[in-house]
Parts: sequence; C-alpha cells; structure tokens
Amino acid sequence: MMDNSTSLDTRDENLAFWEIIVLVINLIITLIGNCFIFFALYLRRYHGRQRKLTRMYFFMMHLSIADFITGIFNILPQLSWDITFRFQGGPAMCKIVKFLQPFGNYLSSYVLTATAIDRYQAICNPFSYCRTSSLKSRVMVYSAWVLAFILCIPQVFVFSYQKISTGVWDCWASFSLPYGERAYVTWYSISVFLLPFIVLFYTYAKICLDIRKNTEISQRFDHVNDTKRMNLNHKNRQPLISRAKIKTIKQMITVVSLYIITSSPFIGCQLWATWDPQAANSPFINGPIFTILTLMSSLTSCVNPWIYLWFNRELRIILLSYLKKIICNQNMISYDNDPSYNSNGSSTKSSIIVTMFRCAGSIYHRQTSQERSTVDFILIRRES
Repeated sequence: MMDNSTSLDTRDENLAFWEIIVLVINLIITLIGNCFIFFALYLRRYHGRQRKLTRMYFFMMHLSIADFITGIFNILPQLSWDITFRFQGGPAMCKIVKFLQPFGNYLSSYVLTATAIDRYQAICNPFSYCRTSSLKSRVMVYSAWVLAFILCIPQVFVFSYQKISTGVWDCWASFSLPYGERAYVTWYSISVFLLPFIVLFYTYAKICLDIRKNTEISQRFDHVNDTKRMNLNHKNRQPLISRAKIKTIKQMITVVSLYIITSSPFIGCQLWATWDPQAANSPFINGPIFTILTLMSSLTSCVNPWIYLWFNRELRIILLSYLKKIICNQNMISYDNDPSYNSNGSSTKSSIIVTMFRCAGSIYHRQTSQERSTVDFILIRRES
C-alpha cells in the first residue's frame, strides 16, 4: 500500500503523453504562424517600397508579438512543467513563470481589442479618423501593454513554491479567504475574455451595420438620380461596396467566432470547477477531457496570425513571391553544382545556359500582351 507522498507524486502517464502532444502542437502552430507575420512585415518594409508601417500593420505586428510571447512564456513553460511533472524552478522562478504565463493572453486580447476600435473609427468615422494622427493608435497599443502588465501582478501573490507532501514541492495557488479562488477566477475570466469579447462584438457589428446603411443610401441616391452618368457610377461603385461588405462580415464572423471557440473552453472549465460545489466529484472534471481543455488557454494565439494572414492578400503575395524566388535560386544553384554539367570543362556551358534562361525569363516577363498577340499572329500565318 502506497503512502500519501507516493500517491501525490504519481500521475497518469498516458494522459501526460497526450498533454505534451497537445502543447507541442500548439507551440509549433503559434511560433510558425507568428514568424510568418514577422517575416512578411520585414520583407514589406526593408525589401519592398513600403518603408513605413501603416496603422493596420502596426497593430498586426504587436498582435503577433503578443502571440509570440504566449508561445514562449506560456506554452513552453507549461510543456516543460508537464514533462518534469513537478515544477523544478524554485521559488523565484515560480513567481516569474506565473507572472509571464497570462501576460501574452492579456496582451493579445487587448491588442486585438485596440485593433477593433481602430477599424471601427476608420470605417464608421472616416473623416475624424483621417484627422487623427498615428499617435492615437500607438497610445492604444502601449496602453494594452501597460494594462496587461498590471493585470498580471496578482499572479505573483497568488502562486508560490509550496511543499505539498514529504519531499514533494510544486508551484501552486493559495487563497487565504474562502471566496478568494472564486473571485480571482471570475475576475480573470471577465478581464481576459468577456470585456474584449464585448468590444469585439460591438465594433464589428457596428461596422457591418454601417456598411449596410451606406449601401442602402447609395442605392436610394442612384434610384432618385436615374441618369446615364449615375447609372454608370452605380455599376462601378456597387461591386466595391459589396466586396467590402462581404469581406468585413467574413472577418467579423471569423474573428468573433474563433475568439469564442478558442477561449471559452478554458474559461468555461475554470468557472465550472470553481463555482460548482459538486464539480470535484464530477467524472468530467476528473477525466482527461477537462485536463486537455485546461491547456487551451493559449489557443487564441494559435489562430490569430493565420486569420490575419488569410485576410491580408498583400502579405500572402509577399511570402509567396519570396518563396518562389528561393526555389528559383535553388534551381539555379543545382544546375551549377550538377557534376554532369561540370565535367570536361563544361561549367562554362552550364553558366551560359543558366544566363540564357535568366535572359529569356526577363524578356518574357517584359513582353506586353499586345506584343505576344502579334507574335502569335505571325506564327499562325507562317504555318498556314
């Protein structure tokens, strides 16, 4: 029969294996997605013509920084913790890790909120938005950093390196008041999830309503002024409004829906386990599904970079163009390094062939559509 210390120092190794797998997947997706964003912004600024970040890209950069912080200081420490089972960092590291773990989540939520407010001002109040400088956007982002830092301070006092049994130490939370755990979990849920969600839903809903209202006004205006010139303007303007409306609605639905889907499992499980007196005896709470769901607090940081990369055509084109350039350069190098081309002094020939291919490709891309059609016409006449 095992004593108390032995029972506390054991775990379900099969469940621990799946916890590690989930965390590894989350970490890889988070880091790769945000590295794509960083690299695309770098290429756009230093290898393109756009030397200055626009407001939208400024928000996107800080959102990616927040999500990257989540991967490094939240997912990675939790992964190490699950591998070693017990926290191995000591008292000081316990408080540092617990301070940094929610920092990325707070920062990501509030930068996302600041982005929604900025988009709301740009679309619903375009005239006042144009008069404001970029300083306002920077103030909102820097305020998100300060607010995230302040909201993480209670973690230092809640968590400590404690002795849970003979020879067993771990980084655990402790509350001196009986309602302390409920109050803290509820406050965390409101500050990191509910408040940002309300702002996101309100701003994107107002954007959609404003676009719909402007579309209806435009249609009525064109109906009253039923002239040929106005009809021509209507034909040119209506698809643009429709595309903007559809794109905004899609982005609103995607952002809000995924924010709920990725954040609610962790928040819901924590609230249930804290407020339900019978939760400790529930098979679900004591089962593997609940354990896996509690690891999903950083899932929002996994999907954020992919959402904005999907809706941003410019960054996708930059990344794809750079990828094609790398592939073409590798093909050129493979030609030069091929022994069949380098044997018997044929390296000069291979270099000439590569140069010919490059020149042909350059000439081909410089041809206009009119010149190509003329060449095709001449070839057809010769064949006939």
